Amino acid sequence: MIAGAYKAAGFDEVILTPHSGDYGRDVIAIKYGLGSVRVIDQVKAYKPGHLVTADDVRALIGVLHGDGASKGFLTTTSDFAPRLKDDPLIAPFIPARLELTNGNKLMARLQELSKKR
Repeated sequence: MIAGAYKAAGFDEVILTPHSGDYGRDVIAIKYGLGSVRVIDQVKAYKPGHLVTADDVRALIGVLHGDGASKGFLTTTSDFAPRLKDDPLIAPFIPARLELTNGNKLMARLQELSKKR
C-alpha cells in the first residue's frame, strides 16, 4: 500500500523490498528531474498502543546515512513514543532529512492521494 502511494504521488521508480535482507528499507522511491531524489521508507505495521521507539528511529537514521538517500520516512499504523521528536539524536534530522508518519497522518495522506485519482 505504501509503495503504491509513492507511485500515485508521482515517483518515477518505486521498489518494494523483500521482507528479509532489506537493510531497514521497506520502500525505495526515486524521482528523476534536474537532479534525482531518493527516498527510503521503513514501515511499521503496529497495533494501536504499540509505539515506535527512539531506537527504531535512530536505526533508520543510520540506514539513511548508509544508503545515501535524500530523505527517510518512518511510517507506522500506530504512533511514536512520547518526546521522541525531542531526542537530541533525532531532532536535527526533522523535517529536512527525516519524516515521521503516524497512523493518523498516514490515513490523511492516503485519502488525499485517492482524491487526486
